[in-house]
Amino acid sequence: MENFVNEFEGSVRKFKKLLEKEQKKVEEIEKELAPIKNRLQEIETELLSIQREIKENEARIREIKNHLNRIMKKTLEAQTDREIEMLERDRQRLLKELDDRKKLIEELKEKYHNLVLEENDLVVKEEELEEKKLLHEERIKKLIRRLENAMKSLQRDIDRYKATS
Repeated sequence: MENFVNEFEGSVRKFKKLLEKEQKKVEEIEKELAPIKNRLQEIETELLSIQREIKENEARIREIKNHLNRIMKKTLEAQTDREIEMLERDRQRLLKELDDRKKLIEELKEKYHNLVLEENDLVVKEEELEEKKLLHEERIKKLIRRLENAMKSLQRDIDRYKATS
């Protein structure tokens, strides 16, 4: 019986080491996941901000185009050279702003696209790490079940030993 108990203690130590090893792997994976999840949240915030900024600039572009149409009508109705010059200055300023805003929108769309690509890459990494984590958690559960079964078996053997003594 003493040999059996010693063997069982050795098996328990072995299981304990395996459990600790798997738990360390799970913790390492969680450490890797934390910055990825944080970055995904940052990207989501940036994407929403960019979308809002694009919409604001598109709205301003519509305003500029409407204002340019009004200037064109006023230019046709203008009576003096001074009025025409003022309207032409306003038109040039609005055309420059229109061009600047179009360039800004293109830059924002490019940035948005790059962030979406980065987000997709991070999501793939996150999924891979989550799968690894689940695998190690499943191994932990199997080890625990094996240990529980061994404990039940030991209890049965002890009960039998007591019954025969």
